[in-house]
Amino acid sequence: MREQIVICMPLKNAEKTLNKSVNSILQQVNTKREVVLLVGLDNSTDNSEEILKNIALQNPNVVLLNVDFNEAYLNRNFLNDYARKNYPNCVLIGRLDADDIIYSDRTISHIEALYDKHNFDVFMCGNKQLLNGDVLEWENKPSKELLKDDFLIDQLFEMTQGNPKAELASCNIFIKPTVLIEYPKKVSAEDHWFTVLLLLQKEKINILIDEQLLYCFYSLDGVLTNENKNKNKYSQSREELYNYCLNQSPLVVIRNKWNDYMSKGGMSFHESNILKNKERLENFWKLDYPLNKRIEKQLKEFAHKKIRLLDIGCGPFPKSGVHLENYSIDRTLVDSMADNYHALLEEHSINTYRQEIIKSEGEKLSEKFKNNSFEVIFSKNALDHTYNPISVISNAIDLLVPGGFLIIEHYIKEGEYTNYFGLHQWDFFIKNGNFYISNKGGQIIHDVNAFFKSTQIESFYEGKKIINIIKKK
Repeated sequence: MREQIVICMPLKNAEKTLNKSVNSILQQVNTKREVVLLVGLDNSTDNSEEILKNIALQNPNVVLLNVDFNEAYLNRNFLNDYARKNYPNCVLIGRLDADDIIYSDRTISHIEALYDKHNFDVFMCGNKQLLNGDVLEWENKPSKELLKDDFLIDQLFEMTQGNPKAELASCNIFIKPTVLIEYPKKVSAEDHWFTVLLLLQKEKINILIDEQLLYCFYSLDGVLTNENKNKNKYSQSREELYNYCLNQSPLVVIRNKWNDYMSKGGMSFHESNILKNKERLENFWKLDYPLNKRIEKQLKEFAHKKIRLLDIGCGPFPKSGVHLENYSIDRTLVDSMADNYHALLEEHSINTYRQEIIKSEGEKLSEKFKNNSFEVIFSKNALDHTYNPISVISNAIDLLVPGGFLIIEHYIKEGEYTNYFGLHQWDFFIKNGNFYISNKGGQIIHDVNAFFKSTQIESFYEGKKIINIIKKK
């Protein structure tokens, strides 16, 4: 039996647009799978039922289901669940509202091809918008950046401000039947809620966002759409969604903890360390302090002797070193707490030999430096203190020249060891030979090797430490 793609259409009083909408599904061509339309007719008082019955008589793949919900979210969930239970060969469940029209007769076949290539769990794409029957020039296309918590939060905030171009392209989503997330009970914006709930599961499910493909012509003239916009619940639901996402997003929670810790200074450890070990610590700043042995080992890969070195999260006493005989080492130091560290060093009369720590979060290195700027980037016991280590690694790789190295040293599962105290919100470890990063409870788990396939990654344990050497190809 052929596999199926099931399109779900919740319907109430859509006699004026129904024929065009349904026909846009029936006219799909070049699909390998059977396309089925499920319509949930919910107490329509116009001629919608008669129109559908006539269409269904000639098209057995149009299935009419009479329901009694009077709530859009209940109808949507019912149809999705009906597809799961009654179409065992269904591979994808999509949606189309009764006043929307699929963009072209090959749209479903394009989505089908992407599914065959990527085996996604969730698919999102864009739409053209209709207002008073006219096609608007602007296209509502989702960005792949939605998979980043900060970007999603910013877009949801713009939605609360009434920015129409910030509205999520929530009507253009396909899911596997195995994705069991439901539309929540919301009077307004239940589709946006559904979209966000899916995006927040990005660490557990495979989400593909196509920034170019258009799924449908989306009507802004719908009865419910216009009614909702005239109610306070329209804006209230968006504000509620924004606040919900702020509290639910693991990365945002971590960033809030990070910001809180940073705002309090976090200098007590360094103060105590200087009082006990000032003479030894001062050596790290000397211009003849030996280059870190791991860095020295990688320099054999370069034909030239002039090396640009970036030390990320160097702290008040950089451990990278700066001197190696017969080499010219141009070292750059960065740390998000640079101002605090310079004040601390000045207070204790520690000579930095005119070397400066540049203030920058690791997540924002690309704003400070150009790509291909360094042969070697080094970070010791610092990336596990960041709020988004994957972003830091990504930035670092961009800053490396081809053939350059990112060398990072950390304690194994430092977050777990410290019970995720303070800045220690991440665990670095090796699994099946690959470098992994996870947070408390495993809400976020990154296989770094899989994330950065264009690099060569060597990972190994050394005592209580995990060493990762990432080479940019």
